[in-house]
Amino acid sequence: MPVLSPSIGNLIKNAQFTASDLAALRKAIQTQQATVDDAKAIATQYADTLEAGMGSWLRALLKSLGSSTSVAIPIANLGSDALLNGQITLPDSGRKHPAVRSVQRALIALASRTQVLEYMLPQFGADGDYGGETTQAVKAFQKNQGLSVTGKVDGVTAKAIDLALRQTQVPGIMSATPADLVRAAIALTTEPVAFNYGVEQPWVNTDPSHAVFTDRPFDFLKGRWKCNLFGGNVLRKGGYEPAFFGNQGKGEYPNANQWYKWSNKDAAQHGNKVHFQWIAEVAPETLTDAEKQVAIADFLSKVQPGDFVLADHLGAGVQDGGHTRVAVSSNFSIDGTVAFAQAHFDKAVIEQEGADQLFAQEKIWLLRPNRKM
Repeated sequence: MPVLSPSIGNLIKNAQFTASDLAALRKAIQTQQATVDDAKAIATQYADTLEAGMGSWLRALLKSLGSSTSVAIPIANLGSDALLNGQITLPDSGRKHPAVRSVQRALIALASRTQVLEYMLPQFGADGDYGGETTQAVKAFQKNQGLSVTGKVDGVTAKAIDLALRQTQVPGIMSATPADLVRAAIALTTEPVAFNYGVEQPWVNTDPSHAVFTDRPFDFLKGRWKCNLFGGNVLRKGGYEPAFFGNQGKGEYPNANQWYKWSNKDAAQHGNKVHFQWIAEVAPETLTDAEKQVAIADFLSKVQPGDFVLADHLGAGVQDGGHTRVAVSSNFSIDGTVAFAQAHFDKAVIEQEGADQLFAQEKIWLLRPNRKM
Protein backbone atom coordinates (compact mmCIF):
# COMPACT_ATOMS: atom_id res chain seq x y z
CA MET A 1 0.00 0.00 0.00
CA PRO A 2 1.41 3.47 -0.93
CA VAL A 3 2.81 5.45 1.97
CA LEU A 4 1.01 8.73 1.27
CA SER A 5 -2.65 9.68 0.96
CA PRO A 6 -3.73 10.09 -2.70
CA SER A 7 -4.00 13.88 -2.39
CA ILE A 8 -0.43 14.11 -1.09
CA GLY A 9 1.18 11.49 -3.30
CA ASN A 10 1.02 13.84 -6.28
CA LEU A 11 3.16 16.40 -4.44
CA ILE A 12 6.30 14.28 -4.47
CA LYS A 13 6.10 12.69 -7.93
CA ASN A 14 8.44 15.33 -9.37
CA ALA A 15 10.93 14.52 -6.56
CA GLN A 16 10.88 18.08 -5.22
CA PHE A 17 8.83 19.09 -2.21
CA THR A 18 8.44 22.84 -2.44
CA ALA A 19 7.01 25.69 -0.39
CA SER A 20 3.74 25.49 -2.32
CA ASP A 21 3.66 21.72 -1.72
CA LEU A 22 3.99 22.28 2.01
CA ALA A 23 1.14 24.80 1.88
CA ALA A 24 -0.95 22.18 0.05
CA LEU A 25 -0.05 19.57 2.68
CA ARG A 26 -1.09 21.90 5.49
CA LYS A 27 -4.42 22.63 3.79
CA ALA A 28 -5.06 18.94 3.08
CA ILE A 29 -4.53 18.12 6.77
CA GLN A 30 -6.87 20.93 7.80
CA THR A 31 -9.57 19.63 5.44
CA GLN A 32 -8.97 16.01 6.52
CA GLN A 33 -7.83 14.92 3.06
CA ALA A 34 -4.50 14.02 4.66
CA THR A 35 -3.25 13.17 8.13
CA VAL A 36 -0.29 13.82 10.37
CA ASP A 37 1.09 10.49 9.13
CA ASP A 38 1.50 12.07 5.69
CA ALA A 39 3.60 14.85 7.21
CA LYS A 40 5.66 12.26 9.13
CA ALA A 41 6.27 10.28 5.94
CA ILE A 42 7.48 13.37 4.09
CA ALA A 43 9.84 14.10 6.98
CA THR A 44 11.31 10.61 7.03
CA GLN A 45 10.69 8.50 3.91
CA TYR A 46 10.71 11.41 1.44
CA ALA A 47 13.01 13.84 3.28
CA ASP A 48 15.43 13.88 0.35
CA THR A 49 12.85 15.57 -1.85
CA LEU A 50 12.72 18.64 0.41
CA GLU A 51 13.93 21.88 -1.13
CA ALA A 52 16.09 24.33 0.80
CA GLY A 53 14.40 25.63 3.92
CA MET A 54 11.51 23.18 3.72
CA GLY A 55 12.80 21.12 6.62
CA SER A 56 12.35 24.01 9.04
CA TRP A 57 8.82 24.67 7.79
CA LEU A 58 7.91 20.98 7.94
CA ARG A 59 9.31 20.69 11.46
CA ALA A 60 7.11 23.61 12.53
CA LEU A 61 4.07 21.96 10.95
CA LEU A 62 4.75 18.66 12.71
CA LYS A 63 5.17 20.45 16.03
CA SER A 64 1.86 22.28 15.53
CA LEU A 65 0.22 18.88 14.96
CA GLY A 66 1.62 17.54 18.22
CA SER A 67 4.23 15.32 16.58
CA SER A 68 7.83 15.03 17.77
CA THR A 69 8.96 13.36 14.52
CA SER A 70 12.31 14.71 13.36
CA VAL A 71 13.07 15.69 9.79
CA ALA A 72 15.77 13.40 8.41
CA ILE A 73 19.13 14.96 7.59
CA PRO A 74 19.61 14.93 3.78
CA ILE A 75 21.79 12.08 2.59
CA ALA A 76 25.26 12.96 1.30
CA ASN A 77 26.72 9.50 0.58
CA LEU A 78 25.92 5.82 1.03
CA GLY A 79 28.27 5.52 3.99
CA SER A 80 28.18 1.71 4.07
CA ASP A 81 31.51 -0.11 3.87
CA ALA A 82 29.74 -3.44 3.48
CA LEU A 83 27.91 -2.17 0.40
CA LEU A 84 30.81 -0.30 -1.14
CA ASN A 85 33.24 -3.20 -0.62
CA GLY A 86 30.86 -5.72 -2.13
CA GLN A 87 30.49 -7.68 1.10
CA ILE A 88 26.72 -7.64 0.63
CA THR A 89 24.49 -7.50 -2.42
CA LEU A 90 20.95 -6.17 -2.19
CA PRO A 91 18.39 -7.65 -2.10
CA ASP A 92 20.22 -11.00 -2.03
CA SER A 93 21.42 -10.20 1.48
CA GLY A 94 17.85 -9.49 2.54
CA ARG A 95 15.00 -7.36 1.26
CA LYS A 96 14.98 -5.54 4.60
CA HIS A 97 18.71 -5.35 5.20
CA PRO A 98 19.61 -2.12 7.11
CA ALA A 99 21.44 -0.82 4.01
CA VAL A 100 18.28 -0.91 1.87
CA ARG A 101 16.97 2.36 3.21
CA SER A 102 20.27 4.11 2.45
CA VAL A 103 20.09 2.96 -1.16
CA GLN A 104 16.48 4.10 -1.42
CA ARG A 105 17.29 7.49 0.06
CA ALA A 106 20.22 7.84 -2.33
CA LEU A 107 17.99 7.12 -5.33
CA ILE A 108 15.36 9.63 -4.16
CA ALA A 109 18.06 12.23 -3.55
CA LEU A 110 19.49 11.69 -7.04
CA ALA A 111 16.02 12.04 -8.53
CA SER A 112 15.50 15.30 -6.65
CA ARG A 113 18.93 16.84 -7.27
CA THR A 114 19.40 15.76 -10.89
CA GLN A 115 15.73 15.57 -11.97
CA VAL A 116 16.21 12.08 -13.40
CA LEU A 117 12.77 11.01 -12.26
CA GLU A 118 13.34 7.34 -13.14
CA TYR A 119 15.18 7.13 -9.81
CA MET A 120 12.23 8.38 -7.77
CA LEU A 121 10.26 6.01 -5.50
CA PRO A 122 6.87 7.77 -5.48
CA GLN A 123 4.73 4.97 -4.07
CA PHE A 124 6.72 3.62 -1.14
CA GLY A 125 9.65 5.99 -0.64
CA ALA A 126 12.53 4.94 1.61
CA ASP A 127 10.55 2.27 3.46
CA GLY A 128 13.48 -0.14 3.95
CA ASP A 129 11.90 -2.90 1.84
CA TYR A 130 13.68 -3.77 -1.43
CA GLY A 131 10.60 -4.30 -3.61
CA GLY A 132 9.69 -3.86 -7.26
CA GLU A 133 9.76 -0.06 -7.19
CA THR A 134 13.31 -0.03 -5.85
CA THR A 135 14.40 -2.70 -8.34
CA GLN A 136 13.14 -0.63 -11.28
CA ALA A 137 14.87 2.52 -10.02
CA VAL A 138 18.16 0.62 -9.62
CA LYS A 139 17.81 -0.76 -13.14
CA ALA A 140 17.26 2.77 -14.48
CA PHE A 141 20.39 3.97 -12.68
CA GLN A 142 22.46 1.04 -13.96
CA LYS A 143 21.28 1.62 -17.53
CA ASN A 144 22.12 5.33 -17.39
CA GLN A 145 25.54 4.56 -15.93
CA GLY A 146 26.38 1.88 -18.48
CA LEU A 147 26.42 -0.89 -15.87
CA SER A 148 25.00 -4.38 -16.07
CA VAL A 149 21.26 -3.98 -15.65
CA THR A 150 20.48 -6.48 -12.89
CA GLY A 151 18.32 -4.48 -10.49
CA LYS A 152 20.69 -5.58 -7.71
CA VAL A 153 23.08 -3.37 -5.77
CA ASP A 154 26.48 -5.06 -5.66
CA GLY A 155 29.78 -3.34 -4.93
CA VAL A 156 30.09 -1.84 -8.42
CA THR A 157 26.60 -0.37 -8.42
CA ALA A 158 26.95 0.82 -4.83
CA LYS A 159 30.16 2.68 -5.66
CA ALA A 160 28.50 4.27 -8.70
CA ILE A 161 25.52 5.42 -6.62
CA ASP A 162 27.85 6.77 -3.94
CA LEU A 163 29.94 8.68 -6.51
CA ALA A 164 26.87 10.13 -8.22
CA LEU A 165 25.50 11.24 -4.87
CA ARG A 166 28.77 12.87 -3.80
CA GLN A 167 28.73 14.90 -7.02
CA THR A 168 25.41 16.54 -6.15
CA GLN A 169 24.78 19.54 -3.93
CA VAL A 170 23.19 18.63 -0.61
CA PRO A 171 20.35 21.13 -0.06
CA GLY A 172 20.18 23.09 3.17
CA ILE A 173 16.74 21.82 4.05
CA MET A 174 16.95 23.06 7.66
CA SER A 175 19.12 26.12 7.05
CA ALA A 176 19.74 27.30 3.50
CA THR A 177 23.07 28.50 2.13
CA PRO A 178 24.07 30.77 -0.79
CA ALA A 179 24.70 27.60 -2.80
CA ASP A 180 20.96 26.87 -2.51
CA LEU A 181 20.21 30.29 -4.02
CA VAL A 182 22.54 29.53 -6.91
CA ARG A 183 20.86 26.19 -7.49
CA ALA A 184 17.43 27.85 -7.38
CA ALA A 185 18.45 30.55 -9.84
CA ILE A 186 19.84 27.99 -12.28
CA ALA A 187 16.67 25.88 -11.97
CA LEU A 188 14.45 28.86 -12.80
CA THR A 189 16.53 29.67 -15.89
CA THR A 190 16.11 26.13 -17.21
CA GLU A 191 13.45 25.57 -19.87
CA PRO A 192 10.49 25.27 -19.80
CA VAL A 193 10.31 27.02 -16.40
CA ALA A 194 12.43 29.90 -17.72
CA PHE A 195 9.58 31.02 -20.00
CA ASN A 196 7.42 31.81 -16.95
CA TYR A 197 9.57 34.93 -16.55
CA GLY A 198 9.33 36.17 -20.14
CA VAL A 199 7.50 39.45 -20.76
CA GLU A 200 4.90 38.00 -23.13
CA GLN A 201 4.20 34.94 -20.97
CA PRO A 202 1.97 34.61 -17.89
CA TRP A 203 3.79 34.29 -14.59
CA VAL A 204 3.68 30.95 -12.75
CA ASN A 205 4.36 31.78 -9.11
CA THR A 206 6.13 29.31 -6.78
CA ASP A 207 5.80 31.24 -3.49
CA PRO A 208 2.67 30.53 -1.40
CA SER A 209 3.30 33.72 0.61
CA HIS A 210 2.87 35.86 -2.48
CA ALA A 211 -0.58 37.31 -3.15
CA VAL A 212 -0.78 35.49 -6.50
CA PHE A 213 -1.81 31.82 -6.48
CA THR A 214 0.89 29.21 -7.10
CA ASP A 215 1.66 26.65 -9.80
CA ARG A 216 -0.72 27.90 -12.48
CA PRO A 217 -0.49 30.70 -15.06
CA PHE A 218 -1.37 34.21 -13.94
CA ASP A 219 -2.45 35.88 -17.19
CA PHE A 220 -2.73 39.37 -15.71
CA LEU A 221 1.07 39.69 -15.87
CA LYS A 222 1.32 39.01 -19.60
CA GLY A 223 3.15 41.88 -21.24
CA ARG A 224 5.01 42.87 -18.06
CA TRP A 225 8.64 42.55 -17.02
CA LYS A 226 9.11 39.95 -14.28
CA CYS A 227 12.64 40.51 -12.97
CA ASN A 228 11.58 41.20 -9.36
CA LEU A 229 9.23 38.20 -9.51
CA PHE A 230 12.14 36.07 -10.67
CA GLY A 231 14.30 37.33 -7.80
CA GLY A 232 11.59 36.73 -5.20
CA ASN A 233 10.96 33.22 -6.47
CA VAL A 234 14.70 32.48 -6.38
CA LEU A 235 14.78 33.52 -2.72
CA ARG A 236 11.84 31.30 -1.79
CA LYS A 237 13.08 28.29 -3.79
CA GLY A 238 16.56 28.83 -2.36
CA GLY A 239 15.32 28.75 1.24
CA TYR A 240 15.35 32.48 2.05
CA GLU A 241 12.48 34.83 2.92
CA PRO A 242 11.63 37.36 0.20
CA ALA A 243 10.73 40.92 1.16
CA PHE A 244 7.10 41.98 0.77
CA PHE A 245 5.39 45.36 0.53
CA GLY A 246 3.71 46.07 3.86
CA ASN A 247 6.35 44.11 5.77
CA GLN A 248 3.82 41.41 6.77
CA GLY A 249 5.72 38.37 5.46
CA LYS A 250 3.21 37.98 2.63
CA GLY A 251 1.67 40.00 -0.17
CA GLU A 252 3.64 41.32 -3.15
CA TYR A 253 7.35 41.67 -3.81
CA PRO A 254 8.67 45.24 -3.97
CA ASN A 255 10.07 46.65 -7.20
CA ALA A 256 13.72 45.81 -7.73
CA ASN A 257 14.76 49.42 -7.14
CA GLN A 258 13.17 49.30 -3.66
CA TRP A 259 14.85 46.17 -2.27
CA TYR A 260 17.56 48.19 -0.59
CA LYS A 261 14.90 49.30 1.92
CA TRP A 262 15.08 45.79 3.40
CA SER A 263 18.87 45.86 3.88
CA ASN A 264 20.58 46.23 7.25
CA LYS A 265 21.71 49.69 6.15
CA ASP A 266 18.26 51.09 5.31
CA ALA A 267 15.57 48.83 6.81
CA ALA A 268 15.17 50.66 10.14
CA GLN A 269 14.40 54.03 8.60
CA HIS A 270 11.71 52.44 6.44
CA GLY A 271 10.18 50.34 9.22
CA ASN A 272 11.14 47.06 7.58
CA LYS A 273 12.66 43.80 8.74
CA VAL A 274 16.18 43.03 7.52
CA HIS A 275 16.28 40.56 4.64
CA PHE A 276 19.66 41.50 3.14
CA GLN A 277 23.14 42.46 4.19
CA TRP A 278 24.14 45.66 2.41
CA ILE A 279 27.48 45.10 0.68
CA ALA A 280 27.91 48.07 -1.67
CA GLU A 281 26.16 50.65 -3.82
CA VAL A 282 27.16 52.95 -6.65
CA ALA A 283 25.39 55.88 -8.32
CA PRO A 284 26.83 55.68 -11.87
CA GLU A 285 24.98 58.75 -13.19
CA THR A 286 26.96 60.98 -10.83
CA LEU A 287 30.33 59.76 -12.14
CA THR A 288 32.45 60.33 -15.22
CA ASP A 289 32.97 57.36 -17.51
CA ALA A 290 36.46 56.78 -16.10
CA GLU A 291 35.13 56.95 -12.54
CA LYS A 292 32.27 54.58 -13.42
CA GLN A 293 34.70 51.98 -14.73
CA VAL A 294 36.69 52.00 -11.50
CA ALA A 295 33.71 52.16 -9.12
CA ILE A 296 31.67 49.46 -10.85
CA ALA A 297 34.69 47.19 -11.21
CA ASP A 298 35.26 47.50 -7.46
CA PHE A 299 31.54 46.81 -6.94
CA LEU A 300 31.65 43.65 -9.09
CA SER A 301 34.79 42.43 -7.35
CA LYS A 302 32.71 42.06 -4.16
CA VAL A 303 29.99 39.93 -5.75
CA GLN A 304 29.71 36.35 -4.45
CA PRO A 305 27.49 33.53 -5.76
CA GLY A 306 24.01 33.93 -4.31
CA ASP A 307 24.25 37.74 -4.12
CA PHE A 308 21.66 40.05 -5.66
CA VAL A 309 22.50 43.09 -7.78
CA LEU A 310 19.59 45.51 -7.98
CA ALA A 311 19.52 48.39 -10.46
CA ASP A 312 17.48 51.57 -10.63
CA HIS A 313 17.10 52.76 -14.20
CA LEU A 314 17.63 56.41 -15.09
CA GLY A 315 14.59 58.63 -14.60
CA ALA A 316 12.29 59.85 -11.86
CA GLY A 317 10.10 57.64 -9.69
CA VAL A 318 10.06 53.88 -9.19
CA GLN A 319 7.51 52.94 -11.82
CA ASP A 320 9.87 51.10 -14.17
CA GLY A 321 10.89 48.83 -11.29
CA GLY A 322 14.59 48.65 -12.12
CA HIS A 323 16.20 45.25 -12.67
CA THR A 324 17.15 42.19 -10.58
CA ARG A 325 20.21 40.03 -11.11
CA VAL A 326 21.24 36.93 -9.11
CA ALA A 327 24.92 35.99 -9.19
CA VAL A 328 25.50 32.31 -9.92
CA SER A 329 29.28 32.42 -10.37
CA SER A 330 32.09 34.96 -10.63
CA ASN A 331 34.81 35.12 -13.24
CA PHE A 332 35.80 38.60 -12.15
CA SER A 333 39.42 37.85 -11.27
CA ILE A 334 39.96 36.43 -14.76
CA ASP A 335 38.01 38.63 -17.16
CA GLY A 336 36.06 41.10 -15.03
CA THR A 337 32.67 39.43 -15.48
CA VAL A 338 30.05 37.79 -13.27
CA ALA A 339 27.44 35.26 -14.38
CA PHE A 340 24.00 36.62 -13.48
CA ALA A 341 20.64 34.82 -13.65
CA GLN A 342 17.87 37.26 -14.57
CA ALA A 343 14.55 37.66 -16.35
CA HIS A 344 14.86 38.96 -19.91
CA PHE A 345 12.22 39.68 -22.54
CA ASP A 346 11.80 36.12 -23.79
CA LYS A 347 12.67 34.12 -20.68
CA ALA A 348 14.95 33.91 -17.66
CA VAL A 349 18.58 33.45 -18.67
CA ILE A 350 22.14 33.41 -17.33
CA GLU A 351 24.55 35.93 -18.84
CA GLN A 352 28.18 36.87 -18.27
CA GLU A 353 28.23 40.60 -17.59
CA GLY A 354 30.86 43.17 -16.74
CA ALA A 355 30.99 46.83 -15.75
CA ASP A 356 29.71 48.07 -19.11
CA GLN A 357 26.30 46.46 -18.54
CA LEU A 358 25.82 48.55 -15.38
CA PHE A 359 26.94 51.93 -16.71
CA ALA A 360 23.57 53.43 -17.67
CA GLN A 361 21.90 53.16 -14.26
CA GLU A 362 20.85 55.72 -11.70
CA LYS A 363 21.98 53.49 -8.84
CA ILE A 364 23.02 49.89 -8.27
CA TRP A 365 23.01 47.93 -5.00
CA LEU A 366 24.80 44.75 -4.00
CA LEU A 367 22.69 42.89 -1.42
CA ARG A 368 23.37 39.53 0.22
CA PRO A 369 20.29 37.59 1.44
CA ASN A 370 20.48 36.81 5.16
CA ARG A 371 16.90 36.05 6.28
CA LYS A 372 16.39 32.31 6.05
CA MET A 373 13.11 30.46 6.09
